[in-house]
Amino acid sequence: MTDSSSLTLTALLLSLAVVAQAASRYAKAYFDAPSEVTAFLDAVDSSIAENESYDRDIAKVQRLEDKLRLGRLLRDIQRGGDALREELNALVVCQDDTRLHSSARIWWADHRTSLEEKVRRLDLLRMRFLVVHMGVIAGAAAETTAAKRDFGPRDVERPAAPSLPQTPRPNALAKALADGIKSKPPLRRLSVQPSTPKESPEENPRMGWAGVIQELQKSPLLRERHASIEMAMSRPSP
Repeated sequence: MTDSSSLTLTALLLSLAVVAQAASRYAKAYFDAPSEVTAFLDAVDSSIAENESYDRDIAKVQRLEDKLRLGRLLRDIQRGGDALREELNALVVCQDDTRLHSSARIWWADHRTSLEEKVRRLDLLRMRFLVVHMGVIAGAAAETTAAKRDFGPRDVERPAAPSLPQTPRPNALAKALADGIKSKPPLRRLSVQPSTPKESPEENPRMGWAGVIQELQKSPLLRERHASIEMAMSRPSP
C-alpha cells in the first residue's frame, strides 16, 4: 500500500507541475494576444504591398521562362498571404477590428503556433523569390556584357585618304599674263611721311624766343645799328 500510494502521489505532483506549466503558458499567451495579433495583421499588410512591388519586378524581366518562374513563386506567396489573412479574420471579431474572440484569446497559444508557421513559410517563399530574381538580373547583366564584347568596336581597315586634286596647268593665256606681269618693273612705293604739326611759340616758349632772336640777328637794320654802336664805342673820347 505504501508503494502504490507514493507512486500515485508522485504522478499527481508531476501532473500538477505539467498543468501549472501549461496554465502559465496559456495565461501568458492570453495577455500577449492583442499585441501579437496586431503584429500578424501588419505582416499581412506588408506582404500585400511587397507582392505589388514583386509584380512590377516581374514585368521588367525580358525572358519568358524567367518571367513564368517568378510568376509561380509570386502566386505561392500570394496564396500564403491569403491563407494567413483568412485565419486571422476567423480569429478577430470583425475584419477591420483587432480584437479577438474570447475562445480565440483563451487558446491563443495554439493559434499563435499555427500563425507563426504560416508567417515562416511566407518568409521562405519571399526569400526564394528574391534569390531567383537576383539570379535573373545577374544572368541578364552577364548576357548584356557578352553581347557588348561580341559586337564591340573592332579593328576596321581605315579608308585611304582621298588624294588631293591636282592643280590644273595654266593655259596659254594665263601663262602670257603671268609673263607680262613678271616683265613689268615693280612700281615704286610712295612713302608719305606723316607731317608733324609745328609747334607754335606759345606752345614751346623756348623755341619761340630762340626763333625771334635769330630773326632779329638776320635783320639788316639791326646789323647796321649794331655796327654804328661798335664804331661809336671804338672812337676815342675828346
